[in-house]
Amino acid sequence: MNYKQNETLQVKRKHVYSTALLALIFSLVTLVASLCAPNPMQETAYANEGNQPVMIQAGHADFGPTLIDGKWKLKIRDDTGDEPVWRDPENVVFKLGGNSIIPMPDDAAYSFIGEKPGTKLYVIPQTQNPDVPWLGWNTQEGGVLNELDRGANLSLEGVSGPGKLHVYLENGNNNPQQLWDSTKGYPQNSWIEANAHTHVNWVFSKPGIYHVKLTFSGKLKNGRAVSDTRVLNFAVGDNTDPNAALGAGAAGASGNEGDEEGQDEEDNDESEKDEANHHHELLHNKHKHSHKVSEKSDDTALVLQIVGIFVAIIAVIIVIFVLIAVVKSKKARNLALAKQVSAQANQQYANNANSVNNANGDNTLPNLVRDQETTVMSPINNSQYSQSDNVQSDGTQWK
Repeated sequence: MNYKQNETLQVKRKHVYSTALLALIFSLVTLVASLCAPNPMQETAYANEGNQPVMIQAGHADFGPTLIDGKWKLKIRDDTGDEPVWRDPENVVFKLGGNSIIPMPDDAAYSFIGEKPGTKLYVIPQTQNPDVPWLGWNTQEGGVLNELDRGANLSLEGVSGPGKLHVYLENGNNNPQQLWDSTKGYPQNSWIEANAHTHVNWVFSKPGIYHVKLTFSGKLKNGRAVSDTRVLNFAVGDNTDPNAALGAGAAGASGNEGDEEGQDEEDNDESEKDEANHHHELLHNKHKHSHKVSEKSDDTALVLQIVGIFVAIIAVIIVIFVLIAVVKSKKARNLALAKQVSAQANQQYANNANSVNNANGDNTLPNLVRDQETTVMSPINNSQYSQSDNVQSDGTQWK
């Protein structure tokens, strides 16, 4: 392997390692951001508190306790707009129209609802229907999350309306778990753990105005008992006027802090009742705007989900490509190393063969006799000897 090939391989390795490092940094940043990002359900309810009457007919909302300046209050967290707003239940009406109608199932597991199969029921489902309010509860407000000891008791204190209300929870293939039944006595209690967020099925049997009285009570870590009772307002059916739900709902509300501030809250509730009556017309005018804002919020959430999925897919693709590149680089390095070893072996073999050939070439017959002495036989000059012989034959005497 020559110098140029080594340099090219080193450049490829640096590129692979830099890509892997960038992917690792991206993954770490994404992980840290997801861990550090605050849970939007755990925001403290100090700001964005709405005092105007509103109607919610689509989008997410939760009711639950808040702990603000030491005051325990049951409020509704309205997530249907661009920003979450904590609202007093007396100023909120949940509107269920024709989109909420579901026929009574022909299933013995739902016989506790007490209606014939096929009967029209108005339902807020446990899983979100984009055309219906998605109402649940939570104990995740910042002050509650920090101060609540273990959990709280959620109690159904009463239901008024033209029909029945059933609230139940479904869990996989198990039978529905009944929570509240307006045909039974009160209170009906449910234990809610701290930092809980739950959605259930709300089933109304007939159209009309319903008021559902609820109490959230518990004990703080300092031992102080807290409690608050409020009324949720529902306008069920296309022809039901939501404005009619506010006044009657406020009249049934009551609050109890478990301390000397409870009476002050009751006085504030009375003033809020009067203000609610003056805002009925405002509620009617805000109806269309509230629905548009809810749709916008849902669209924004969908876009964010799509972006999140897209980013996750890109991250996975990057990691896959990096792994492939690393594997290929390793294979290329091993192959190059094998070629280098093979080339060195071949070169060594050729050198050895040349040495052997040179050694054999020195032992050839021409080379062996090339440096030996050569004996040259000179021819005899017969004429010389013939002359001597002639002298002797002429009678030269011997001495």
